[in-house]
Amino acid sequence: MFIGNVEVKGLARLAPMAGISNAAYRMVARECGSALTTSEEIDATGLTRKNTKTRYDIAKYLPEEKPIALQILGANAETLVPGAQWLQDQGADIIDLNMGCPVQKITKTGRGSAMMKDVPKTAKILEAMRAVLTVPFTIKIRSGWDEKHLNAVEVAKMAEDVGVDAITVHPRTRTQQFSGLSKWDMITQVVDAVNIPVTGNGDVKSMSDAKRMAAETGVESVMIGRGAMGKPWVFDETFEDLSPEEKYDYQTRVINRHTELIIELFPEHVGLIQMQKHLSWYAGGRDRVRQFRVELFGADTYEETRAIFDRYWASVDPSMSEQPNMAAV
Repeated sequence: MFIGNVEVKGLARLAPMAGISNAAYRMVARECGSALTTSEEIDATGLTRKNTKTRYDIAKYLPEEKPIALQILGANAETLVPGAQWLQDQGADIIDLNMGCPVQKITKTGRGSAMMKDVPKTAKILEAMRAVLTVPFTIKIRSGWDEKHLNAVEVAKMAEDVGVDAITVHPRTRTQQFSGLSKWDMITQVVDAVNIPVTGNGDVKSMSDAKRMAAETGVESVMIGRGAMGKPWVFDETFEDLSPEEKYDYQTRVINRHTELIIELFPEHVGLIQMQKHLSWYAGGRDRVRQFRVELFGADTYEETRAIFDRYWASVDPSMSEQPNMAAV
């Protein structure tokens, strides 16, 4: 699939997730087979105000990640246009606009999925962004605000008309948040309505699920979000065919690589939270995990955190390596 002039080499890719899809995790997902990675949401206001954390922590990416999409979050052209320009100047290969975040602190300011409520207003914002961007421009949307306002098709057609290069659809409404089942038929409706590439997202927990979504909806690519939390190997098509022992060894290598990247890329007061959060997810729903997590989140240093995890991980029965990831269920 091509998004503008950027080739996406593979079916499945990591979804942008706030506080999760940072450079360390994106790199691990990429090495496991994610066809493209997208940054977590980057606040347009923070960019225009030259906020150090926004510009140089959240928007940070590694050269090895390219091509990369950087996702921007905002509610008006006054911040989104210069913010998108700044990200483009920093080397973004794709600029993605977040029009799907359902969190109240985001939507109450008109950002995220709230942008789907006023289509004419949003069209003007997209037109202004398209006018200054030379790299491919994409959007990520939901099926609508609620069950009475399922306007993903309307928004997708509008986006295509103003020059957006591709669309990702998460077929839950804003009011659903992340509950209930996503309705893949909404993705199909968007695919049938536009001529630009469509990516599907929602309730995908394996490459088998990704292939089924593509077959059922006609999407050209699939984003995996919560299904990849603690499971970046989900992007490796060979993983499902490995023996339990081979899966355990693979997981161990990935976990080691991820913690190394966290230590390399974050100051300890930030990285410690990241390390504990991800190691908790890597433990999944295995036996004795609750006590392990109590000890894990009580650690004060990288070394203590890793030692607690290593003791737990060494006791894991490889045959249990496919226990469900409770964070993604």
